[in-house]
Amino acid sequence: MTIERDDDALRDTVLAELAWDSNIDESQVDVGVDGGVVTLVGTAYSYAEKLAVQQAALAVEGVHDLVNDIDVKPRAETRPSDARLTELAEQALSWDALVPDQDLEVLVTDGSVVLSGEVGVASQRQEAERAVAHLEGVRGVTNRITVAEPDMTPDEVRQAITEALHRRASHRADHIDVVVDGRTVTLRGTTQTRLEKVAILGAVTHAPGIEVVCDELRIDPNT
Repeated sequence: MTIERDDDALRDTVLAELAWDSNIDESQVDVGVDGGVVTLVGTAYSYAEKLAVQQAALAVEGVHDLVNDIDVKPRAETRPSDARLTELAEQALSWDALVPDQDLEVLVTDGSVVLSGEVGVASQRQEAERAVAHLEGVRGVTNRITVAEPDMTPDEVRQAITEALHRRASHRADHIDVVVDGRTVTLRGTTQTRLEKVAILGAVTHAPGIEVVCDELRIDPNT
């Protein structure tokens, strides 16, 4: 059963979850809630910690959406040089089994990582970002990796996505409208929980040729 909380109670619950997570220094983070939408502000010592705060907040039942405005300020004594961070990022990509064996480029400026190149599907693009996000000294990641052109028509891509949704969430698939426009897919409809929504969005990242997923799904526990 989905729990509905007012904004003050939801804020208290999110703060409690941040305090529980051992990967987070919750004393550096403040939380605002408006209509179930959580805003995170403050500082983190790493980009990985910023993402950990985000995931912890999203795990709380009743959170409908999230804005992450946390600033990353790595500790000076542990921060590698940009040259060293470039080397570490390239190694992380090469060792990740879910990142395709293709030429991906890494550019690091003041701890901010820019990824470029081409992969087969959006899930590989996301995995490349995850591979470098937890490296010490990373302040942020800009993902400019593109997805290769599909060998399917938009109608065929739409049909493939629809079939995937029926496999993963058959009880919810009929509530979702899938629109494919070139390299972009838009999902409209309702889900009962945020976890259900995340699973549906994740399924779409495996569609050939899709670079952008427009999320217009609404969370409605009563549907």
